[in-house]
Amino acid sequence: MNILVMAGTHDAVEIIKKLKESTDHRIIATTTTDYGGRLAKAAGADKIITEALNKGRLVQVLKIENVNMIIDATHPFAVKATENAIRASDETLTYYIRFERPTPELDMDVLRVDSFKVAGRVAAKILKEKDGNILHLAGVSTLKDVIDQIGAERIVVRVLPHPHSIEACYRMGITGERIIAMQGTFSRALNREIMKEYNAIAVITKESGETGGLIEKVKAAEDLGIPVILVNRPSLEKLDDKLVFDDMDELLAFVREER
Repeated sequence: MNILVMAGTHDAVEIIKKLKESTDHRIIATTTTDYGGRLAKAAGADKIITEALNKGRLVQVLKIENVNMIIDATHPFAVKATENAIRASDETLTYYIRFERPTPELDMDVLRVDSFKVAGRVAAKILKEKDGNILHLAGVSTLKDVIDQIGAERIVVRVLPHPHSIEACYRMGITGERIIAMQGTFSRALNREIMKEYNAIAVITKESGETGGLIEKVKAAEDLGIPVILVNRPSLEKLDDKLVFDDMDELLAFVREER
């Protein structure tokens, strides 16, 4: 069977690795970055496609590679990618499965909002009351909605160390001393030190799940008594009639049975 894994996350790497260990399926992995492609290759993917795939291009790939099943393991906030995958699978009658990261239990009160625009408004109120900075830990693609509300002078951002991410920060008016370029998930201790070093009075992050480092961010903020503005993950009605797993072992068992 030919399986297309929409990758670019730690979850996808684990899925690819475990499928290659326990099945003889051919795995095609799609990612939007060379780094993600290298991780998928190291996990055992037979073919890597490194580009952002719109619906039309994804349909082409499904046909050319004779794909029998799509496993969508993209980030919970990669809504467009998931929508494209569902539409392409429907058009080509390809079986679609979604892996959704479990939502972790948080034992700290957080300020939950449904968009980064609202997160920016909440942050603006905090900035009026205290001296310090807003620490943005939710990626460069979500920055503009926040900056539109609070400006670029009192925000510190942690982004991937990719030229396009740093260039995007500069275009939005964020100066170099306010850019932290780091890749990976980080410990509670390191998150805490970053918050202290940059005089954070609030943290903006997104509900990316445990594998996205959410718990370590929240715990670090709790240690320092800093409020966390948490953007809830989006929900997709298009997934209502699709098979969705939040347990990786159950997903893998299902795929093994579909020989």
